[in-house]
Amino acid sequence: MKNESNKITIQLIFLANLTFAFSSCSRTQFRSIAEAPKPFATQPAIQIPIDPEQVIDPLPIVETPTPQPPPPVIPEPPLVPQPVQKSGVCKADSSTQLLTCMNCLVPMNPPAKPQLSEKGKALIEIMAIGCSVPNKSAPKNYVPPTKDELLTRLNRLSPTLYPDTVMNDGQKNVVSGLKSDLRLQQKMFGGVWYQPPYSDYLETYFGISTSEAVYNLCYSDTSFTPTSAQPLMSKEYLDCTYNGSNCREKPEYIAANKYRDQLNFVMHESVRNPYVAPAPDPAKKCNWENFEGDYDLGGQAVVERWLQKQFKVGMEIGSLAGKCEMVQTIPAGSNKPRGFVKMAAYTCK
Repeated sequence: MKNESNKITIQLIFLANLTFAFSSCSRTQFRSIAEAPKPFATQPAIQIPIDPEQVIDPLPIVETPTPQPPPPVIPEPPLVPQPVQKSGVCKADSSTQLLTCMNCLVPMNPPAKPQLSEKGKALIEIMAIGCSVPNKSAPKNYVPPTKDELLTRLNRLSPTLYPDTVMNDGQKNVVSGLKSDLRLQQKMFGGVWYQPPYSDYLETYFGISTSEAVYNLCYSDTSFTPTSAQPLMSKEYLDCTYNGSNCREKPEYIAANKYRDQLNFVMHESVRNPYVAPAPDPAKKCNWENFEGDYDLGGQAVVERWLQKQFKVGMEIGSLAGKCEMVQTIPAGSNKPRGFVKMAAYTCK
C-alpha cells in the first residue's frame, strides 16, 4: 500500500513538471507562431494621431544650376605712350643731327677759310700719283706715301701761305695731264727727271723741280725742304751764263723762285706748326626741338606752332618705313601721318 502511494506521488510530480514545461513552450515558441503577424493586406492600418503644432514642412527642392561658360575675356586696348618732347642748343659746327634728312645748320660768319689753295691741292694730287710711278732711283723696299700722308707733310699749303697764281697754257696742260695722262705721268716720273718743256712748266708753276719733288716728298721721311738752296734757272739762262755775261732770267722763272720761297716756308711750317682747323665762328645761335610719339596725340598742334614761328621742320613717318622729308605746310587729308612719327625743328637768331 505504501509502495502504491509512493508511485502515485511520483507520477503526480512528473505530470506537474510536464505541465510546467508545456506551459513554458506555449508562452515562447508556440505563442510566437500563434501571434505571427498577418500578411500586409490583411492587417488594419494603424492610425497615428497628428499634432498640427508638430507638422514639419517638407524640405525645399534645391535645383542644381546648370554650369554656364565663363564670359569671354575682352583684352584691354594697349596703352599708347605719351609723346616725348625735348629741346636743346645746336652745335656751332652744324653736326647736330635732328633727323636722317635734317641737320641743324648753323650759319657761319664769316665762312671758314679753306685749308689748301687750289695750287696746293694740285701739287698733292700730282705727287700722290707721281710717287707711285716706278723709277730705278727709288730706295730699296720703297713704299709710296699715300695722299693723306702727303697732306700731313704739306698741310700748310693754304691760300695765304701758298696762294693761287694764274697759269699759262703750257702750265695748264702739264698740271691737267699729270692728273690723268698715264703717258705723261710715266714720262715725268718714270725715267730721267728733266723732260723739257714739261719740266719747265712744272717748275714755273709750283716752284720746285721734278727731282726735288720726288726726293723730298716721295723718298724722304725726315727732310721736307728743297735739296738745293740754289734758285730755279731756265735752260736759256744757264746757257747764257756758261757762254758770257749780262744774262737775264725769264720772267716766269723769276716768279717761280718766289713760289719756291713760299713752298720752302710751307714745308717747314707743316712740321713746326701744323694746320689746325679754325674754330667755327657762328653768325647766329640756333635752338632745336623735337617730338617723338603718336601723331594723333598732339603732333599737329606742335607742327602748327613750329611753322607759325618760322622753324625749319622735318618729319620721319614710321608707317612709311621711316620716310624723312621737310615740312612746309601742315599735313592734311591723305598726307596726314598716322601712328608713330619723329619730328624736329630748329630756328636761328
